[in-house]
Amino acid sequence: MARASLSSTVRRFACVALGLILAGGVAAHHSVAPFDRSSMQELEGEITSITWRNPHIFLTLSVTDESGQTTDWSIEGDSANAAASRGYDRNTLSIGDHVRIAGWPSTRGRREVFLINILHDGVETVLGALDAPLRWTESSGSLRTAVASEELGRSIFRVWAPGGLYRPRGAIRYTPVAQVARDAWDPLTDMLALHCIPPGMPNANMNPYPIGFTDEGERIRLDIEEWEATRYIDMVSEEIPADAPASRLGYSIGRWVGDTLVIETAGMDFEYLDDEGTPMSDEARIVEQYTVNEDGSRLDYTVAVTDPVNLIGPAVWDAHWTYVPGTVIRSFECEVE
Repeated sequence: MARASLSSTVRRFACVALGLILAGGVAAHHSVAPFDRSSMQELEGEITSITWRNPHIFLTLSVTDESGQTTDWSIEGDSANAAASRGYDRNTLSIGDHVRIAGWPSTRGRREVFLINILHDGVETVLGALDAPLRWTESSGSLRTAVASEELGRSIFRVWAPGGLYRPRGAIRYTPVAQVARDAWDPLTDMLALHCIPPGMPNANMNPYPIGFTDEGERIRLDIEEWEATRYIDMVSEEIPADAPASRLGYSIGRWVGDTLVIETAGMDFEYLDDEGTPMSDEARIVEQYTVNEDGSRLDYTVAVTDPVNLIGPAVWDAHWTYVPGTVIRSFECEVE
């Protein structure tokens, strides 16, 4: 696509996408890993190895069944940053510790679980960025509660804690060329995060980590803890400039529609849409909406993406953050395993 036609094309897409968001029904997609988020699996055993790093922590758990047979299970967790927000660091667990865990099982029939709950030394912790129900105990200091903010009201300009993982509104449809690329992708080896390669938009914003907004007058600064990403939202331009430089996070313009911040982004110079090998072309366009609820305790988020080269129709999904006083944005140092 010629750069000179970028502004008008984005504007047309923004109108369509915004209508789809408000209507509430199109295909969507997001996945964090090859795990089944609709079910939980419990395991109990001894820790035999620990890898404590961003973007994910890993444990090996030696599990002995009722017949006396012992097998090793690979336990993948959220980031070291997320664990730190729960009071865990690389010294909390040790090889030889006996733990009970629960998490999402593998969708590929492998002895792998994505860690959600852990019971260690009699204390249960939801060891991740997002809250989840406790399974074996009645109380834990690891759960966080969103609160209303009389001081900040409905202002978006603060640090927000992760609240709800991205949920698609329907099944996404891929073009044949995109499906071929996805079929050849192995997330256990090809996922860019495992190689400390930060994602572009929209994936850069699709994560359960703290984010913070700062009003800088003619632009809004959006800081994202994961990968220590910073986005700048142009609040002056009515259209994306025809000569806007392409970049990993694209060029974003914003406007207020009532109490909702609407952001349009184009010019993403990045190869992938997600963590599952879906390619993304330079024709991809994004429209986001951020809305603070009435009492200031929740920030609702909706994002719509279109890419005629790789997607059949737009994709729309939702998430939210919550206001938890004391939430901070930590540094994010990725370590290649």
